[in-house]
Amino acid sequence: MTEPILEHQEVEPEAWLRHQARLVRRSLAIAIIIGVVGGLLIIAQARALATACHALVITTTHRQNILPLIVTIALLALLRGACAYLAEKQVVRAATEVKQQIISRLYRRLQLLLPAGVAGEDAGTLAEIVTSGVEGVESYLTRFLPHLVLAALLPLLILIVIVPLEWRAGLVLLFSAPFIPLLMVLIGKGAQRLNQQQWGELTRMAGHLLDLVQGLPDLKIFGAARREAAMVAEVSDQYRRSTMAVLRVAFLSALMLEFFATVGTALVAVITGFMLLSGKLALIDGLFILLLAPEFYLPLRTLGLSWHSRMNGTAAAARIVPLLLRPLPQQESGVLPPPNTPPGLCLENVTFRYGGERGGIRDISVKIPGASLTAIVGESGSGKSTLARVLLGLSAPEQGRVLVDGLDLNSFEQRRWRERLAWVAQRPFFSAASIRDNLLTAASAASDDELMTALDAAALADVVRRLPQGLDTMLGDRGAGLSGGELRRLALARLMLRNPLLVVLDEPTAGLDLENERLLLDTIERLAVGRTMIIISHSEEALRSCDHLVRLADGRLAAMTAQTGMAEVMA
Repeated sequence: MTEPILEHQEVEPEAWLRHQARLVRRSLAIAIIIGVVGGLLIIAQARALATACHALVITTTHRQNILPLIVTIALLALLRGACAYLAEKQVVRAATEVKQQIISRLYRRLQLLLPAGVAGEDAGTLAEIVTSGVEGVESYLTRFLPHLVLAALLPLLILIVIVPLEWRAGLVLLFSAPFIPLLMVLIGKGAQRLNQQQWGELTRMAGHLLDLVQGLPDLKIFGAARREAAMVAEVSDQYRRSTMAVLRVAFLSALMLEFFATVGTALVAVITGFMLLSGKLALIDGLFILLLAPEFYLPLRTLGLSWHSRMNGTAAAARIVPLLLRPLPQQESGVLPPPNTPPGLCLENVTFRYGGERGGIRDISVKIPGASLTAIVGESGSGKSTLARVLLGLSAPEQGRVLVDGLDLNSFEQRRWRERLAWVAQRPFFSAASIRDNLLTAASAASDDELMTALDAAALADVVRRLPQGLDTMLGDRGAGLSGGELRRLALARLMLRNPLLVVLDEPTAGLDLENERLLLDTIERLAVGRTMIIISHSEEALRSCDHLVRLADGRLAAMTAQTGMAEVMA
C-alpha cells in the first residue's frame, strides 16, 4: 500500500522520517511520558537529598532520624532506574516495529523492481540501504525524536521549580540554554554534510566489494587479485581518513556542549554561593538548585549527542525514499489462461532502455519457436539479460510488444504466466539448509522418490547417495559443500521439480571445467525436451547444442540464425 506522503514526487527525507514516527507514535509517546516521570523523580530525589544534607549540617539531626529520607532517596533512585528500563523497552518495541515495516516495504518494492531491472542500484548498494540504512532510520525515530521532546519539556520543569526559589539562577539557566542547541545546529550542519558524503562512500564501497567478491575467481585467473586488493586497501584508508574528519567535528560538538553546560552550572553555583553568604537563600534551597543545575543541561547535552542519529537518519532516508518513489513497471494483467504447451515467442520492434538513453535494447524484432533451444550471445553490455527479461515478461517494453503464440503477452493472467517461467542465474542461490529443503522450495509436496528422480535427471543422484546423510546433508551459505558444477546441476534438478514451460539459463557453464561442462550440457539437453529454453552463453560447447542463435550488438539485433553447425555459430 502506498504511503500518502510518497504520493508526491518531491519528498524531503526528514518529512518522510517524521511520517514514519506516526506509525509508532504510541510507543514513542509512552517512552516520552515515562521520561517526563523520570524527570519529576529527579526533582523529587534532589529535594530529598538537599533536605537530608540540610538536616545533617544545619539542624544537626541525628542520623537515625534521617533514615526515612535515605530510604526515600534509595526508592526514588530505584524508580528512576525502572523508568529508564521501561522507556528503553518502549523504544526497543518502536524500533522493532519501524524496522519490520520499512524492511517489509523495501523487500516488496525490490521484488517488483529487481526482476524488471529497474531498481537503479547494484546489489551491494541495495544491501547497504536495507541494512545500515534501516538502522539509521531506527536511531532517528527512537533516539533523536524522544530526546528532542524531552529536551523541550524537562528543562522547562526544572525552571518552573528553580525560578521561585532563586530567580537569578533561573535567568542564568534560561539564557545559557539556547547556546547549546544553537551550537549543535551550527556544528551539526557541517557534520551532516560530511556524514552524507560518508554514507555515499560506504554504499559505493559495499557495491565495489561485492563485485570483487563475486568476480574473485576471474581475478585470480587473470592475476589481478593482488592489484584489486591493494585498491580496496587504498579506498578503505581514504574512508578511514574521512571518518576521522567526521569524528573530529563530532568531538568538537561534544566539547562545546560540555563547555557551555559547565560554564552555566558554574555561574549558577557562584550566584547560589553569594546568595547563601548574604543569607537571602536557605541551605536546603541552595543545595536543591545546585543539584538540579546539571540535570537542567543533561537533556540538552543528550540531544546534542544524539544529533548524529538525526544525521544518520536523514542520510539513510535520502537513499531509501528515492527507492520507494521509483516507479514500478507498468505490467498489465489479462484474463486469458497462459498456454499449456511450450510457448513460441515473438518481439515486434521492442525497445527497453532502463529510463535512459544508454543500455537496454532498441528496435528488436525476433521470433523464437516453441519447444526450441535458443542461445543469446553478444559482448558484455549488449543487452542479453535485458532481452531475456523482456521475453519472459519481467520487463514491460517501452515500445513494441511481446507476443506469445501470436497473442499479446499482456492478454494473459500474469500470475499464472509467471508460474510457467524459470530463470536460473549464473550463480544459483542456495540457503544454508539441507539438500532436501533446497529442492523442496520448488515443489513443497515432492516425495523423496521424486527428488531423487530429478537429481538423477541432473546427473547428481550418485553424488547425493555418496554423501553421509544423503538428501539431509546440510549445505553452507550459498551452497557451500558442493562444487560449482554440482551446484549448477542441483539448480537444474530444482528446475525440473518446478516443471516450467519457458526457461532462461544465464551463463550456465561459466567457470566450469570441461568434464563438468559436458555433464551440465547433457542435463540441459534432457531438460530442453518439451520446453522453450533460452541460454545466455559464450561457451562454444553450449552454442553447438542450440537450435537457434540470437546475436546482439550494442542493444540491437545483429543476427538471428538457425544452427546448422559450428561454422554458422562462429560466423
